[in-house]
Parts: sequence; structure tokens; C-alpha cells
Amino acid sequence: MDFDVNWLAVLVATIAHQALGALWYGVLFRDMWMRAIGMNPEEIERQAPGGEMMFGIIASVVSVVALALILTAYDDPSLADGAVLGILTGIGFVTAATFMNGAYEQKKPILGALFGGYYTLGLMIAGAILGVWR
Repeated sequence: MDFDVNWLAVLVATIAHQALGALWYGVLFRDMWMRAIGMNPEEIERQAPGGEMMFGIIASVVSVVALALILTAYDDPSLADGAVLGILTGIGFVTAATFMNGAYEQKKPILGALFGGYYTLGLMIAGAILGVWR
């Protein structure tokens, strides 16, 4: 198997994944997410985001690199191939594991839905970028 990865595409896909996260949690679902975790904007703003942000970036890089490596198994991947692979991995691995862990940890299901939705859409976008940019 040839692991010929376009690292510039990985970088762009990772940036897109993180940008979606900023939009998802910072604008679109900010209030819903904050209510679900039991915090308000003032509490969030008082926290130094350094550690959490770094873990988020690392997680995005790992996910996007894994997606890029899986796509190397395709002879000639397309935008659609990458997007579908992103959806399948997002739902099949991330969302399923998030809901399972959330159930055991007795977290609100909305948190699983928010995270699973964000990560699935993020992997779909990343996969589309990786699929089209070989």
C-alpha cells in the first residue's frame, strides 16, 4: 500500500475542520452547548483556552491524517469519495463512541449530538478536500 499523502491538503483540511469548530461552538450552537455543559459565557471567557485548544488541534490533525491515509487505499479518490468516507468515519467511529461514552458518563445526549454532528461534518469537509486535492 502506498501512503502518498498530500500534506498541504492535510493542513488545509485541518484548518477547515478547526474553523468549523469555531463556527459550530462559537456561533451556531454556542448557547445550546453552554447550557448543556452548565456554563455561561462569562465562565467560558474566564478560562484560559490554551490547553483545550491545543488538544483540539492535535485531535483534528490526527483525524485528518488518518482520513488521508485511508484515502490512499482508493485508486483515484474524488470529492464524493472523501466526503462519504468522512461521513462514515464520523458517524461510525466518532459519534457512536461519543454516545456510548456519554451514556456511561451520564452526560446529556445533546452533547453527543453536538459533538458527533460537528465531528461528522468536519470529517466530511476534510474528506472532500483530501479527496479532490490529490
